[in-house]
Amino acid sequence: MMRYLKGLSFLSTVALIAACGGGGSSSPAPAPNNNPAPPPTTEPPEPTPPITGISCDRDSWVAGTVELCDGALIYRDYIYDDYGADGGLVGISPTNGIDLLNLLTRAGGIGSPIATTPGLLSPTAGDQRYPAGLENTADLAKLTLQLDGDQIHVSFELNTLYGSDDALAVLAIDTDNDPATGGGDWDGLGIRSDGWDKLYRFEQGDPVSNTLSGSIPAPGSPSWRIQAVVAQANGTVMNVAFRGPHELARAGALPEQILPDGGNFWEDIQARVLANGDISEFGHTVERADLENRAQVAPADVKGFQQRVYTSEYTLPPGEGVSLRGVPGRHGDTNIPCEQYFHYLGRYQPYGFYVPEGDGPFGLQMILHGCEANHASQINQRHFQMAFADSQNRILAAPLGRGPRGFFSDISERDVRDVQADVERHYPIDSAKRIISGYSMGGYGAMRLAALYPQDYAAGVNWVGFTGSLLNLPLTHELINDGQIPVAGSLLDSLINNIPVVGDLVNLEDQLSLALSPIHEIQEVSSIGAVDNVYDYVSNLQHIPFAHVYSGADEIVHVTTALGLEEQLLKGEMPYQFYLHPVAEHLTYILIDKWSKEARYITDRTQQENPSRVTFRYEPENAYPEYDIDHNRAYWLSGLAGRSQEAVKVDLTTQACGAEQYAVEKKVLEGGTEVLPWVGSHRTLTLTGEEPVNASLTGTLENLHQGTIDVLATCLEQGFEYDIISDGPATLMLSDGRSIDLSQGQNQGYLAQ
Repeated sequence: MMRYLKGLSFLSTVALIAACGGGGSSSPAPAPNNNPAPPPTTEPPEPTPPITGISCDRDSWVAGTVELCDGALIYRDYIYDDYGADGGLVGISPTNGIDLLNLLTRAGGIGSPIATTPGLLSPTAGDQRYPAGLENTADLAKLTLQLDGDQIHVSFELNTLYGSDDALAVLAIDTDNDPATGGGDWDGLGIRSDGWDKLYRFEQGDPVSNTLSGSIPAPGSPSWRIQAVVAQANGTVMNVAFRGPHELARAGALPEQILPDGGNFWEDIQARVLANGDISEFGHTVERADLENRAQVAPADVKGFQQRVYTSEYTLPPGEGVSLRGVPGRHGDTNIPCEQYFHYLGRYQPYGFYVPEGDGPFGLQMILHGCEANHASQINQRHFQMAFADSQNRILAAPLGRGPRGFFSDISERDVRDVQADVERHYPIDSAKRIISGYSMGGYGAMRLAALYPQDYAAGVNWVGFTGSLLNLPLTHELINDGQIPVAGSLLDSLINNIPVVGDLVNLEDQLSLALSPIHEIQEVSSIGAVDNVYDYVSNLQHIPFAHVYSGADEIVHVTTALGLEEQLLKGEMPYQFYLHPVAEHLTYILIDKWSKEARYITDRTQQENPSRVTFRYEPENAYPEYDIDHNRAYWLSGLAGRSQEAVKVDLTTQACGAEQYAVEKKVLEGGTEVLPWVGSHRTLTLTGEEPVNASLTGTLENLHQGTIDVLATCLEQGFEYDIISDGPATLMLSDGRSIDLSQGQNQGYLAQ
């Protein structure tokens, strides 16, 4: 696969790195026997147990786990963890000369020619690189061993394999399971381990199935230990099997983000061990009786921080691999910072995962990472885990989203939806307690997806989220002088009226002067990676309480964005909490790893299943049928279709089931010092009672051609009155087969049962 690398300077700091180590020497390893002769026998063989027909295929797994399935031993590995040995802080490569290490072996998405990873904030612990076009071709996905008489059938499935000789897989067997006997160097691979006495190389693969396979003699002993690695064709080991489910991905903040052997791809221990050259600690003990008797042992139940992998129905050309430069999104190859690109192309997609101690049912919090970060961001931080998972009995799931710049739309959005579904298939999740959250680009994603799938979420958290346009600003002084006024009580209004608590903490006058700075001119040609403007969807969040956390000194998402969003929230009716921290910048919250205010705000939230009022807007042109994405339903409305590709807006209310009464509390200027000094505002809705039942349907429609109302969810099974204003002809269908045909203007009537 071609790579489109352009030499762009992306960091001013220079570091030196070492490349891979040298190889050892030993006698050549025996090649696998792909056509074994029947083993000699001196007495009748034991009867072969009947084939049970059990399927050993899994479309989802916890990385680093082993299972026995119908006697087959199956190890399932981490995905996109193939970066080999850590090169240390400074080093010299015999092939590349001076190498640049952990700080600089990243940012392939902006053209770094020495990158191992596309993201600027998602480093790898290992520092070994592939030849251009062969990225990810030594990434183990699954290793299977199956006994057949006196032979073992071995299959290494790789995540990516373009050519039959792209990779080398090697299996070592300690036939007496005694580390004190045997062992030594693995010929030509630069590693060693204790105990082994048989070494088998698998050098020819099948690019159709992505497997390297063959048959080897089965040890006669009752117990033996196996080890395995996958290397580039030149012998550079990139991936080690049997590392267990608790690999590390600890580059959450400083100093791990820049120090050696710290990364965000669940290969920290692997990188350290390969750098030392001794992989003895990675292996698995095999009991021959388990294979002979077709034992069935499920993978271990894993708690804590881990990686899960699911199998996607969707890939990007060529269907596998990693594109460091990235496949352009719907805006094209613009080269604008944080533009939408997709980097991880194959069907196996990993996600960060955290399971608290204790039993389900669990809540579920989706965590969407920022631009240049990845699926380990935030979820790998201990205080984050404690605040959002351990103390709230909530599972955390962080999709990769196809890379550091997917913007959680299109195939990246598909990834979020599939990760959520995968978790709910395999864990007891209370669907009324789903939370969505995100940082920066992920904050945009969290707001957008909550607005487009409002029936899915109970609450949300947005940290320094981009809102979809650099022109999303509060009212400027020019507009104010023209007679427009800021929203009463907003932070901008406080500034204009010289309220000291705001003016003393942050110089909003200077920040507002950034509104027309050169960076905003980018908006003339691109909305960065965003496909929607969150401002347009704020009303969709009517039933989803959101905590919004912003920074006064943010160098990336300027405070003007925060002030503009707060104005939109104040104009709406949705519950929210808005925090502006005048002394914080863009990465402050990740760096300090303290989340108490936001965690408390979303504690014990439950989603509204069938609210009496549904306010919903969506853009038909942003559907993506190739990925089965269409934002055409909300709560008890479904099958929404517009008369054109312009926005569809629906605001309908029914009290046929009754309706909840709420007392509204709005505080338009408040502040505090918890964690960091902050100012802000909030709107809180407190349940006070129930409205009486009223079999009616009222509201307004814009650009709606047709839509369907669920009569069971709305209690509209009987006859009811309607009063609906539409801007054109429309049909409201009911799930029981009835329908209301509407014309432009006000439509009043009675629909019989």
